[in-house]
Amino acid sequence: MTSGWASGRLDLLGGVADYSGALVLEVPTAAGTTVTAEPAEPPAALAIGDTVLTADELCTLAALPYPEMRDAIAHLPRWTHYAVGVALVLVRHGVIDIPRAHLTVTSDLPQSVGLSSSAALEVATARALGAGHLDPLPLALLCQEAENHVVGAPCGVMDQVTVAMGQSGAVLPILCRPAAVGAPITIPTGLEVVGWPTGAEHDVSGVPYRRARVAAFMGKRLVEEQTGRVVDWVTELPAHAVDDLPEALEGWAFLERWGPTDDTVTTVDPDLTYPVRAATAFGVEEHARTNHARDALVAGDAPILGALMAGSHAGYDAMGLGHPAATATVEAAVATPGVHGARSSGGGSGGTVVVLCDRGALDHVEHLVR
Repeated sequence: MTSGWASGRLDLLGGVADYSGALVLEVPTAAGTTVTAEPAEPPAALAIGDTVLTADELCTLAALPYPEMRDAIAHLPRWTHYAVGVALVLVRHGVIDIPRAHLTVTSDLPQSVGLSSSAALEVATARALGAGHLDPLPLALLCQEAENHVVGAPCGVMDQVTVAMGQSGAVLPILCRPAAVGAPITIPTGLEVVGWPTGAEHDVSGVPYRRARVAAFMGKRLVEEQTGRVVDWVTELPAHAVDDLPEALEGWAFLERWGPTDDTVTTVDPDLTYPVRAATAFGVEEHARTNHARDALVAGDAPILGALMAGSHAGYDAMGLGHPAATATVEAAVATPGVHGARSSGGGSGGTVVVLCDRGALDHVEHLVR
């Protein structure tokens, strides 16, 4: 029997700017997910819940192109896609042989509230299946590959990296180009980063998140044409050119003139209207905020951090990733003595608000995430 564990994630600053190539500042949670692998009874090669796959089925699936693989497992319970996807990616890359494992999942990490429960399940599964010998960063990137291409959720890289590499009591800086991890920064004495659930579920596969991500890549394409310069990341765009972008653009109009974006995990929907300026600007501005916040963390300057979090929260609202429940929670948080800042976090649209506060300032809040 083998087992793997991975934490959840609190997003102090950075959030959805990860897919734009920003620096993000992440904190692991105390709660996490454990996956235990025991020998599976034949003919099962992989069993999880009521889902059973044989060795032949796994071999066939692992050889399929990702779109076909995703379609082939669509009939399985949605939550199992994360674990099955990781197994298929590990087999596909030769990291593990066809497993003979019955997986059991236990978790004290709240689900569907923007705490990276899916990334925790992926990383814990990879470790339980025998990929723990890999360095944490390559392991995290393989788990992101599974979520992007097998599950079909267009997450950035920060979730998997944080749950695989985060250290208790410290902020993990990650430059998402695609993923360079800096030295952990100890949270200043007397402060803590906590999560205050809003009561509204979050889904990184949902329309608001996809629309914001697509809009950022649309903006990148427009600025590249305007400036005559192609860049690798949205965060490398000049701010003055981003300011000149249209506030909104219909998908059909973009496709008619520019064709698809260069994002490999999303497509432009001709029937949607995209918040191009706000979504593109968020990546550029958030990257500047997180670099400033990293210095403020080292200096222990909580008021500066609070102001930067407020700017990030406003950016979420501007690109359509806000939520009335998140607004109410942020307002309640910043009105509480000892709270220095609060913001929508992760993929937004509700989920969990992240709060920087004096230690113990929010002990009265039910279901607080530390």
